[in-house]
This record gives sequence, structure tokens and C-alpha cells, in this order.
Amino acid sequence: MNIFKNRTKLSTIILASVLSLSACSDDDSNSVAASSEDHENHSTEEHSGSTDEHSHHATESGDHKSASSGLTLGDENIKDGIIFLQDTTIDGVLTVNTSTPGATVLKNVKITGNLLIKRAGRVDFSGSADVVHVGSSNTDVYAFEDVAQVNGHHFMGKNNTFTTKRFSDYQEVDWTEKAAHLSTGIHLSYTVTGGEKGTPVVLIHGLADGRVSWSQVAPQLAKKGYRVYVPELRGNGKTDKPIEESAYSIKDLAKDIAAFIDKLELKKPHVVGHSFGSFVAQELSISYADKIGSITLIGSAASVEKNNATIDWLLNGTDDKSFDGVYAYDSTQKLPDSFYEKWGNSTNLDKDFQTALLEHLHQVPYYAWKFLVKSFVAVDNAKRLSSISSNVQIIWGSKDALFNEKSQKTLQDGLTKAKKVVFHEVEGADHNTHWGSAADVETVTSYIDGFIKDQK
Repeated sequence: MNIFKNRTKLSTIILASVLSLSACSDDDSNSVAASSEDHENHSTEEHSGSTDEHSHHATESGDHKSASSGLTLGDENIKDGIIFLQDTTIDGVLTVNTSTPGATVLKNVKITGNLLIKRAGRVDFSGSADVVHVGSSNTDVYAFEDVAQVNGHHFMGKNNTFTTKRFSDYQEVDWTEKAAHLSTGIHLSYTVTGGEKGTPVVLIHGLADGRVSWSQVAPQLAKKGYRVYVPELRGNGKTDKPIEESAYSIKDLAKDIAAFIDKLELKKPHVVGHSFGSFVAQELSISYADKIGSITLIGSAASVEKNNATIDWLLNGTDDKSFDGVYAYDSTQKLPDSFYEKWGNSTNLDKDFQTALLEHLHQVPYYAWKFLVKSFVAVDNAKRLSSISSNVQIIWGSKDALFNEKSQKTLQDGLTKAKKVVFHEVEGADHNTHWGSAADVETVTSYIDGFIKDQK
């Protein structure tokens, strides 16, 4: 029997038996740099693992035994469940022992004895233990945050992949990582670069691209005098990853960015969004017009057409069954490598960029992929674009496989009340226009800079 002994402190415990979901969130931010400017200094906080900060993120559910003397895991043979312990102290040994695969996420967990994982699936550990023993046999990644302190050894079972690196460790970028606790309840990680007095610009990434996608544009904009913020959307990077499908709507993501703008007291920042992030930018301009300046839409449209070949592949997979569509992997909670290789394929020649981007895709939990894709393909703003009254810039690559030339005309035609609409076609660029090549980085940076300066 595996026992949480008398001094167990539980601020948030999820142990849910859910047949359609057997994974939990990735690690969130644990490295937050100090701010040099007053309004950011009082608006952002270091991630301290406080119970008050996180207790509202989740609810207890599922079959488990809980008592003042502790909690027992393992003998119940948890099936298709979620194991998520946060801000927890375990005076003794913790063993996770179940016959079914699934992610085990231990955030800010202190174990005075050993941590024994006898379960196939991803393990994310942020805390301390004498010995960490992962004995399952599979090829999932076991990620231990830099703050993890293990006094003894890591023992890895056969065929496991072990890493202490996060996606962010593969690049050296001239920006500072920070985090903010938003009024929406989300702990949001972001980076910032550029002078304190620079005009604020917020860059919103695509579906599962994270901060990596802006790692070349952001420093270039900073050199041109802007204060550049790159928030990581829910489900991405080191930001919180709620387990509810309803938490990933475009409206909720836009609400996070609006709360982020309020938290940092940014004055009418110019918003730039790519693909999925462009729809968040549209929502901001529709629902929070008073909070933002202009919007720049990269690789965008009025709606997402499901009969597009790329969308069809994303939803339905390939004929050879090497990939069955993003919704087909509830049992494994892991997408096949063939998917990551195709989705993360980049013409950008920077090897560190390529490595970081691919690692970020791998570190987005499966359920977040599924929920984000559902929100993406459901977008239809064709009848709402007329609500946008700000200045709008559209940047489109002529080889965009998601949104064709016709979709660009529909997008422009729908912006009937925008103060100004500027359209730029980048010849030869694909959907990922702002990182396809060094030349594309320069071109897109120049367009953003010129568009903002023209408004002054």
C-alpha cells in the first residue's frame, strides 16, 4: 500500500477517472525574471507555488480515498485517469502504480522519501525527492523542471526517453521570461524585450507554436524601438493548461490577453497575431477594442474552411494510417512522430529554432492539441468582421496552404468599418510567413514597423 502520511498538505488534487482523457498538463512557468519598470514590477509576480494562486484552477473528482491521515494511490489500479498533484508535501514515499498509460503531473511537490513511477506515460516533475525511479517501458518524454531537486539518482526503465530540457532551453534569445497571474485565473508565461519606453507590441502565436515562433521577429522589433511582449496562450509553453475542453475557446484566449494588458497596464498596445493567434487578435478588436491599438493579421482569414487539404489532413489523417487525425489518440494521449515532423516542418535554416519549435510541439499535452484544434476549425468571423473599427494590416504568404488568395479578399471585404486596411503579399512565403526564412523575418518586421509608425 502506498500512503501519503500524516503531514500531507493538499491545496489542489485531481485524480479523475475519465475514459476519454488520460493525461494532464505540462509544466508551467517556474523561472520569472525581475522587472525593471514600475508598472510591470507591481503587475507581475514570481511563481511561488502559493496555494491561493492555484486552488481555483481545478476541482476534485473521480474515485480516490482521502482522509486526514493521507491519500493512497496505486492499489486502486487507476484506469484511464488523470493524476495531478500540485503544491503538495508528502512525508514518505509516493508510488504511482497503474496498468493503464497516462500522464502524471507533479507540480511543486515535495517528497521526503522516494518517488516511484510504475506507470506508462509522460511524467512531469517539479519538486524534490530522494530518488526518482521511473520503471515504465515506453518512449514518452520524462521532463524534470530545473527546480527539481533529487538527492539520489534518476533510475529510468527500458526504452524511456529522459530530458531535463524544456523547449526554451534550445535557444538563446534576447528577451526576459516572466509570468503574470491573470484575473481569468490563468498563470500566464510571457517574454519581454526592448526598451521600457518603447511603444508596446503584443505578438500572439499560432495554434501550438508558442514563444518560439516569435523568437526572431521580437528581437528585431525591439531593435526598432518597441517594447515587445510574447504571451504564451493556454495549453502552450509554460502557461497553465486547463483540462476542460470549454477552457480553450477563442473568446477565453482573448479574455486572457485582455486581462494580460490590464495586468501590465499597457496603453493601447499594437497586437500582431499569426494564424490561430490572428483569430485571437480579431476577437480582441471586436470585444476589447478600447484596450488595443491596431491589429496585424498574419496567415489569417474570415473563417476556417474544413474542405481545405491541410485541415482535412489535420482532422482525418492519412490514407496509409500513419496519422489518423488529431482526435484519434485518446487511448495513447500521444500524437505520432509523423504528425510532429509534418506540422513542425520549417524552411527556417536556424537549427536552434527548428529544434526548439519541434520540442515545443512535443511538450504540448495531447488534450490541449485536441481542444485547440477544435476551437481553431470552429472559427467563423465572416459576419463579425464589420465590428472591427481599428486599423488593420494583413500579411499573407502567396504559398499559404491554409488560406488561399480568395480567402484574403473575403477577409478584406468583411472589414467594412475598419479605419484603414493595409494588405501585403509576401511572394513565395508559406503559412508561417514570419519565420519561413531570414528574409521573411526581415520583411514581416519591416511591415509591422511601418504600419505602426504610419499611425503616429
